[in-house]
Amino acid sequence: TFANNMTLLTAYFPIQSPTLIFCVVLLIILFAPIIMGKLRIPHIIGMVLAGVLIGEHGLNILTRDSSFELFGKVGLLYIMFLAGLEMDLESVKKNSRRFLFFGLLTCMIPLLLTYIMAMWLLDYSSTASFLLGCIMASNTLIAYPIISRYGLQRNSSVMLSVGSSMLSLFMALLMLAALAAAYGEDVGFGFWILFLLKFITFCAVSIWLIPKMTRYFLRRYSDAVMQFIFVLAVMFLSAACSEAVGVEGIVGAFIAGLILNRYIPHVSPLMNRIEFIGNALFIPYFLIGVGMLINLPQMVTHVDGLLFIFVFVLLALFTKALACFVAGRLFRLGREMEMMMAGLTSGHAAGALAMVMVGRRLMLPSGEPLVSDVLLNAVVMLILCSCLFSAFGTTHASKRIAKVGVSDEEKQGEEDKILVALHNPETMPNLVNLALMMRPHRSTAPLVGVKLVVDAADNERELEAARLLVKDAASVAASAGVNMKKVVRSGVNVITALTYTMKDFEASEILLGYHWHDGRVAASLGHQVDDLLLRVSRQVSIVHFTRTVNTLRCIHVVVPRDAELEVGFRRWLMHVSRLARQMDCRIMFYCTPSAWEQISEFCAQHYKTIRLSYVRFEQFNDFPTLARTVHDDHLLVLVSAREGSFSWQPEFQKIPATIASS
Repeated sequence: TFANNMTLLTAYFPIQSPTLIFCVVLLIILFAPIIMGKLRIPHIIGMVLAGVLIGEHGLNILTRDSSFELFGKVGLLYIMFLAGLEMDLESVKKNSRRFLFFGLLTCMIPLLLTYIMAMWLLDYSSTASFLLGCIMASNTLIAYPIISRYGLQRNSSVMLSVGSSMLSLFMALLMLAALAAAYGEDVGFGFWILFLLKFITFCAVSIWLIPKMTRYFLRRYSDAVMQFIFVLAVMFLSAACSEAVGVEGIVGAFIAGLILNRYIPHVSPLMNRIEFIGNALFIPYFLIGVGMLINLPQMVTHVDGLLFIFVFVLLALFTKALACFVAGRLFRLGREMEMMMAGLTSGHAAGALAMVMVGRRLMLPSGEPLVSDVLLNAVVMLILCSCLFSAFGTTHASKRIAKVGVSDEEKQGEEDKILVALHNPETMPNLVNLALMMRPHRSTAPLVGVKLVVDAADNERELEAARLLVKDAASVAASAGVNMKKVVRSGVNVITALTYTMKDFEASEILLGYHWHDGRVAASLGHQVDDLLLRVSRQVSIVHFTRTVNTLRCIHVVVPRDAELEVGFRRWLMHVSRLARQMDCRIMFYCTPSAWEQISEFCAQHYKTIRLSYVRFEQFNDFPTLARTVHDDHLLVLVSAREGSFSWQPEFQKIPATIASS
């Protein structure tokens, strides 16, 4: 009969086989976005709802075993780590007061209003009301993967939300620790002094040690897998040390992300791998695990608690939205910005649940737990509703902001194609990474990787080596999510072959490397560079690498007199500005006052967050002055022009020899 068949079927559930458990989770991660996309619902909601459906409170297909505990914890750490990794630190420094003020708003408004409402309407004790306020004050960046999908990680409202989330969570955890300590014997002034000393020591050691380890490792090891494992190890070590000093691991993961921020450019292959692994596995695992905690049948059966749950959820969303509205009016932000902040800061997940579990362990004099079953159900329902609101609100705001959030200068360069002339397999990864940083972030145009081979009677071996080099370069670009056209050209004249390649692919500029040979600078095209400059009316960038790009700490740009009159002035300035933004380093311009006026105006309009400084520099060949300020971990950029142009100077012909002797 049907009943017997169903009984036999349910005997197989919940699934116990690790292989089948992982298979079911992967199928959810695969099909939830497809189904939610057809329904025009944010993907993360599909993960949470799938967790509700398959969990022990739903169809009981899976139980929330240790794998969900492990991967869920990793997913939460990953969210906070990515939030720190993708922040614009220069913007944070410039708007530190805003970050602090908004963090206090998002923490104190929900805390105070919830405390008053719980005391007045619900007749809760002061201790229970304070615990409830701590839960409301904190939030989890559950919708942050949506931000990554729209490329808005450095939007001002996003960074305000990320910074305020960490501040409010940290304050809520401190207050919760005080509440828990009040029930023990270790409460007192000495306890808090020791706690602060441990936390300050942890931050100081992290800020001092992690950059040293990162620079050492990235300079010496270029293997993609090793770099990825190193970054993960730093994240988990920081989280573990944070927990050891008495603070949640997500705080340590966030701090590790902030410290590693400048060493992992946003468009680098390493960043692409970090985001891919997190968004493909760890974060969805966390979201499914959150859904498995929700017990909808129990909530429906307790009708008397439904009204309380409704008021509780409404109060949580209202207080966070109120804080965002107040901040938006004070900071003069638009409606889309306010909606973005409300969407990001309204999400509650594992942090709220952890606080409730602390309350369950605290016993009242009557022997009952401080947190009742009704309050536990209310918090679980808050997780579901806040996830829904956070996802919808963030998606709506992201779509609105993404339409108008790109500057005209960035849009002009979206279809530019950079042709990368490959020569040396050792410098190839750096050359491709530099091209990735120079291209517009939103560009859909592919890179063009070309290897030129001098035509000869028997050059099959060279052609095969050239194909392999171009293939490896395309792999480096693909690991950053960028397509590269693979071109191998053979001809008697390599300059002619390169010129035709640029015309065939409509390349807007060319990037090539040079190296030292017998004390001289030898470009990858040898002495034919002058011929290339005469025949190609495009920007040509010639680069010499002494270390990996992402370990550079400062950019020195030497600008000749009247360079601002050239047609390509904005193009090279745009590239240098993008490099500074990607590597989060300062730019020192050595130029005339008239050029500095144009440079500062351009950067203030299109690249507001980069750090600029200016040194008056009238003589282009004053290299001894530069030698005293340019260090090994700095990038020196010399801007020159073709003969006959406004800014051309005879000294340009002596640049290679001058650099070699400086």
